Amino acid sequence: STLFTQPPGAEVTGQVLMLGKPVRDAVVYLEGAPKPSPLPKAVVDQRNKTFVPHVLVVTVGTTVEFPNNDVVLHNVFAYYEAKRFDLGMYRRGTSRSVTFDKPGIVALLCNIHPDMSAYIFVVDTPYYALTVKNGQFRIRSIVPGTYTLRVWHESGAALSQEVTLKGNEAYTLSLALKGK
Repeated sequence: STLFTQPPGAEVTGQVLMLGKPVRDAVVYLEGAPKPSPLPKAVVDQRNKTFVPHVLVVTVGTTVEFPNNDVVLHNVFAYYEAKRFDLGMYRRGTSRSVTFDKPGIVALLCNIHPDMSAYIFVVDTPYYALTVKNGQFRIRSIVPGTYTLRVWHESGAALSQEVTLKGNEAYTLSLALKGK
């Protein structure tokens, strides 16, 4: 018989607040971890003149697909590590892709629809999470050690603190971002 057990390692859970309110789509990650593998698949869809999801977290080396599922043309462009990339105009049913080879924040825009925006946050760690609507997050199976815990939000608010995690323990954190 096979026993299902929790993978070994520490777990960090918590909630991110800004000005006393839960924050959705904040990126929480641990710096100083072993190098991650690229994700097998990541997608930022274009639908109803919106990028979906609004914030995507990927590991270094991940290729992100940008399919156009709208009836209108889109032209995705972004600034990534101070370099601009531009995928050109393409129509419904077609897709373009970009491989993100170093950590950083990618601000996505559309040349045709100025109100379209999204972010790709490229991390160099396997330990990361994106907060949900109630501001909560969970990072599992963390190798014990000392890390820099960082939080980023598109408002520009950020947080950084050192954490030391022991094996097979759960840590609960309440993280308060200062409003920008």
